[in-house]
Amino acid sequence: MIKNTFESLPNELFLIIFSYLSSFDLCQAFLDINNARIQSLLTSIRHSLDVSLMHYDQLHLWLNSNHDNRNRFTTLIDTVVLNNSYPCRTLLEYWKKTFKESEQINILFPSIKRFIVLQAEHFPHDYIRTTLVPLVSANNTLQYLHLIFKIPRCSYPKVLAELIRYRISVHTMILEVEQDHNCWSEQRECLHKMEQLSWPSTIQLTLSIQYPSELALLFQNNALPAIEYLNITIENPQTVASCKVSNTQRSKDSLRETTTGGAHLRVLILHNATLNDVIMLIGSLTLPVLEELILIDMYDDKLCTSTHLPALKNLHFSLCFPQEIEHAWRMSSFNFNRQWPFDNINYYTDERHVYVWETGGYITKIVLVIYNCPVNLLYHHKRTFYNHGFATNVSAPIRTIRRRLVQWTCGQKYDAEQFNKTLQIVASGHVNELHLTYLDEQMNISTIPNGDLPWNLSLNHLRSITFNIDSNSIKNCERIVMVERILDASPNLSSLVVSWRDFRQCSRKYLNLKHVHLLLNGQYDNPKRYINICQLHELVPHLSLLETSGGVMKQNEDLVEVIVNISHQFEQLVYLVLNKSCCYRSTDKQKLKFNNALIAATHEKIFHGYNIHFRFHLNDELRIWF
Repeated sequence: MIKNTFESLPNELFLIIFSYLSSFDLCQAFLDINNARIQSLLTSIRHSLDVSLMHYDQLHLWLNSNHDNRNRFTTLIDTVVLNNSYPCRTLLEYWKKTFKESEQINILFPSIKRFIVLQAEHFPHDYIRTTLVPLVSANNTLQYLHLIFKIPRCSYPKVLAELIRYRISVHTMILEVEQDHNCWSEQRECLHKMEQLSWPSTIQLTLSIQYPSELALLFQNNALPAIEYLNITIENPQTVASCKVSNTQRSKDSLRETTTGGAHLRVLILHNATLNDVIMLIGSLTLPVLEELILIDMYDDKLCTSTHLPALKNLHFSLCFPQEIEHAWRMSSFNFNRQWPFDNINYYTDERHVYVWETGGYITKIVLVIYNCPVNLLYHHKRTFYNHGFATNVSAPIRTIRRRLVQWTCGQKYDAEQFNKTLQIVASGHVNELHLTYLDEQMNISTIPNGDLPWNLSLNHLRSITFNIDSNSIKNCERIVMVERILDASPNLSSLVVSWRDFRQCSRKYLNLKHVHLLLNGQYDNPKRYINICQLHELVPHLSLLETSGGVMKQNEDLVEVIVNISHQFEQLVYLVLNKSCCYRSTDKQKLKFNNALIAATHEKIFHGYNIHFRFHLNDELRIWF
């Protein structure tokens, strides 16, 4: 009789079991099993470490555990992911300490190949000097560096300057800005004011720069001598650099003397450049092996000959012109005169909403977009879409293997069929995160379908959704239908930003949701009357991270009761952030009284000195790490 044991399971079943566990939990459970086949399977798969949702005592216990046992796991780590959370900051501090103790040798993660930082705009910049410098020194294994900035503010150029200063250069470097350039304020530090760029080991680079004049610096001798793939976004395309680059410096002849790089460049993608800047740049370069040139939202305030691009096989572009030339374009025979050597061209008008910092609101700008088909390829590289005009030119959902975040801003109100089609095109492809913004315009026109109309949505790839809906833009009942239908169509959703007034009307359980950010409105002396914790638990019973913002929950005994209730209801909760980015500030006396009341009310049930960390981060923003 054959005796079946756990160790006798086939490899396929083990790999399925492994796929349900994080690398940390997987190794905690299986690394000590004395079975050569299981050990071989563990070492055959890629492991990543993300401690952002580890409990306080769990992380500290692991960091202070037996070094031999811990290092057996960390040696397997291929990817380290950090974000702006207490667990990640704790890990980073410990990691920096190991560098000091080992004379800059990476003993904690000796096999690391990929280093990813989320919310990089909030992350302390000293990790570049203390962690990245030794990682890219002799005998390093790091091959991939990905820094993701949601809202760049002043931190992006500071991080870029540090990377240039310390010559942090690896095979693939991605400095990604998720928000569109409307969110940038002007006069940031630019490449002209930084040390000379020298990244000799970089083969693939994705970068945002401030001004068009900075493009030439990327092609200077020894700046990027090995570059093969270059993806550049110009955040302020129609703004002159504050360092006042002269026209002489930007002339084609002078650029040809200084821009000698690009000998190995095969793919060049430019976002938000002007037609004149592209012509000047290409005319000053010799790119002998360039195979693909993609120009996204190129603005015109002569496309060049093929002399400098002898290997060019594919040219994809979208040109943005003032709306006033639409009639002239329709009358033009450009599309039929056989002078265009690549592919067919088409056009559409796009109504865009531009955020104005001075007024704190949006203005509408209508542009004529001329593009060459197929437009889907261009949309793979866009991060922001407006209204529905673009969707009329797309026959299938936007699909791409690398698409973290898409923003869709709508100030128009179409019928159910149009909304459904646009949402399907924007979000049903390989998109991880969707930001949906509805502005307060055309209030009296109905847009969201009633319950009898089919939606036919399938958003299987979405992991995160942000609903930013103006309270006056959509009727209450229609807004709730929108939120609930989109959530029901997203079975793999794990993160949600939504107004509590809408979310509390939903009727299903969302078992996969781990991170919920509730948008509030107003000030609450007694939050118990507004947020029903039991109802929230019914909607998201497996919550790991809960945040609130928008409204202010006053520091008093009622808030203490809410916090204790949250800690008891959500057993898997790791991180709680109340009044995020709050502008309201209580007095020091009020904060001290609140702290004492919070500790006293727990009766040693949740706030033990060794397994909890809480503090006021900014004003009345309260962060608690369980």
